[in-house]
Amino acid sequence: MAEDFGKELMMLGGTIAGFIATLLTVLEKLLDFQHRIRARHEDKGPARPERASAPTASTIDFFSSKPLRGSSYLLLYETGVIVAAGVLLNYVGLTLSRHMESILFLDMTGTALVAFLLGPWWGAMVALLSNSVVNWLLYPEVGADVVIFPWSLVNMTGALFWGVLARQPGFQKYVRTSKSSVLAHTWFLLSFGVVGAVVMSIPGTLVQAALNERTTFALNPDVAESLSARVTQWETTVRVSLESILGVQWGESLSWAVVNWFQNCVRYIPDKTMSAAIALVVLKYGYPLFEQELIHGGPEGERPSDERMLPLVLGLLYAPSYATLISSDGYAGMVYWPLWSLPWVFIVIGYLTLRYWGQPEDAMQEARHQRAERYARALKPIGKEPSYEFCRRLTFVTLVASLIFALCLPILLMDFYRVTFKFFCVVYGFLLVVHLIRVAIAQNISVARAE
Repeated sequence: MAEDFGKELMMLGGTIAGFIATLLTVLEKLLDFQHRIRARHEDKGPARPERASAPTASTIDFFSSKPLRGSSYLLLYETGVIVAAGVLLNYVGLTLSRHMESILFLDMTGTALVAFLLGPWWGAMVALLSNSVVNWLLYPEVGADVVIFPWSLVNMTGALFWGVLARQPGFQKYVRTSKSSVLAHTWFLLSFGVVGAVVMSIPGTLVQAALNERTTFALNPDVAESLSARVTQWETTVRVSLESILGVQWGESLSWAVVNWFQNCVRYIPDKTMSAAIALVVLKYGYPLFEQELIHGGPEGERPSDERMLPLVLGLLYAPSYATLISSDGYAGMVYWPLWSLPWVFIVIGYLTLRYWGQPEDAMQEARHQRAERYARALKPIGKEPSYEFCRRLTFVTLVASLIFALCLPILLMDFYRVTFKFFCVVYGFLLVVHLIRVAIAQNISVARAE
């Protein structure tokens, strides 16, 4: 009953979010219409040479030029597109994996994309949203939160690892080179895939210990039986060696952890390697403007830095999952609470680091404003083309129609929250895909014309 009530509240929140998203979209269109009318009046009025050098109000989008104070990224041009693409890629990867019964999960492809472009903290937030919100809503069984929430530690670890590694000069040099050698591609797959799998398998093994699970492989029965016997032999050998050094209790626990960690490494390597590779392909072919601005740093060659509020936002998103895990009967006590509390250590360290050694707020605001101007100059000519304008107006009308339909659902249906939530998932899911494709095409056309 409590689980159903929690999901009903989540669906109500999703419905409210859908209404807010629709209203914001309508507001954006009204502001754009106001800017157009103002620009037409200015064109009809007398010429004013002294204002020729000043940017007009319609040059930069309202939501992009004036986001939350202290933010280093543009709300509409950058975070809105990239975060939506990340969550969608994670959802698509997990859905395909479940329906095709693949050995690959691919539920961190979008996390890798966001970590590459926006850094470790935004990547961790997308990982947490995908795992603790989207996967939880899609998981039909009772007690899904207790089963799913622990794996957010693995996803956040991967986001932090990929985000930090993508900030290194070696990654920038690798992405910038159009004709990378086989050695460079091997370095990328090894560092982001193999080493990433080794790192992520550590929290994965700890989560398995909390869930009382063992690593399993979808193998031929004969091969699985032979491998199981070999693993048991390895675990016995490791346990005997560790018991002679650390004692019986610690030796048994560590031997189980070492053997399962090794098996997790083997299982994670293909999944994390393919996830990072697919994310980089989407980045290179889908969003070249983001690559220029967010990875190479634009004309100045300086990548946007993280703002100090990001670790706090991550902590705010992690708090519900943490409260669920720390209060669960199966995880409570002195055994597992340090594992669930470990993200808070990174959150506090990240906040203090950005608080005292981060980029000043004025510098972030100036860099953000310059990127907004470059985006506007690059994408504004594309937005004036008839096909682009047609799709944008059709999307706007569809959003208004969906809002009207949703307002009528309480009158027509009994199970309003669930049906409305699914209605918005379907409508906004298709429109989100169309929007992301439209942004990708516009960026590729803009880069091609510039070259």
